[in-house]
Amino acid sequence: MPYTNTWEDEGLYRKFSGFVESEEILRSNLDLHVHPNFEDIKYIINDFSEIVGHEVRASHAGIYAKNDDMVAVIKGRMKIAIVANQESVVALARAYKERLAGSMFTCEIFDSLAEARAWVGSNT
Repeated sequence: MPYTNTWEDEGLYRKFSGFVESEEILRSNLDLHVHPNFEDIKYIINDFSEIVGHEVRASHAGIYAKNDDMVAVIKGRMKIAIVANQESVVALARAYKERLAGSMFTCEIFDSLAEARAWVGSNT
């Protein structure tokens, strides 16, 4: 599995590594949505800063956003921070964020984990 979940007091830090495949991201999301801690979290930090490559396309980002939007109707408000420093990953994160617009889930993209943590800890 090219990701690890670290449950925190109010959220989840999910670190991706190695080569990331689109199915693995979808599977990680689906597993997360049924996890008992999911109901209570206020944020997710998805950290892609150390991956070596991926085969994810913009169409996949649309699928992730559509799935998350459906879950958001039940879950309610939550922040999703994406940490990315490779241009191709940043472009995919932007596609995801655009497709998630208007959802109960709010998404932002960051260059560093510190910036992501500051945002999820803020009241905005």
